[in-house]
Amino acid sequence: MKLYSNPHSPFSRKVRMVARARGAALEIIDVLPLKDEGLKKLNPLGKIPALVLDDGTVMLDSRVIAEFLDQDGVFHPDGPARWRALHLQALGDGIAEAAVAHSILGRDDPPPATSRDRHWGAVTRGLDALERTELSNPPAIGEIAVACALSYIEFRYPDLDWKGSRPKLAAWYAGFCEHPSWKATA
Repeated sequence: MKLYSNPHSPFSRKVRMVARARGAALEIIDVLPLKDEGLKKLNPLGKIPALVLDDGTVMLDSRVIAEFLDQDGVFHPDGPARWRALHLQALGDGIAEAAVAHSILGRDDPPPATSRDRHWGAVTRGLDALERTELSNPPAIGEIAVACALSYIEFRYPDLDWKGSRPKLAAWYAGFCEHPSWKATA
């Protein structure tokens, strides 16, 4: 299987972590999603990650790919635990989406302030919600998505002191960063 990815993408990292945890061998193909014409032929949306199966089938979106790689449901337990994991995945992915959009809009000259403010508000409200959330260890797909969003924020916004105002979330993240699959996908 081939994973079209980018090392800085929180969504690609989430898929790489699930693949590693499930023992799935992936050939990683790093692309620049906004510029790569080959990616646009595979994924008309021009987004990463995109997974090409051995038979040529293309899977899109980190949620779908993670679910495909985890077909036995280790990351998606049954019942209330499943809905909690999916809720956290949506929250983590939403924070990452807003942070990515904020970053991309910041490349415009001048940046559209209203849109950037809206995206940054989603990031900060999402971080505040995570501070009030019990995150589990060992992680399920929701915690993986949350950690990938936090890592992306650290990468793109190194001067943001989100940890100082969210000590519970910061402590959880520090522990999460010790997981072998996290270190292996850095």
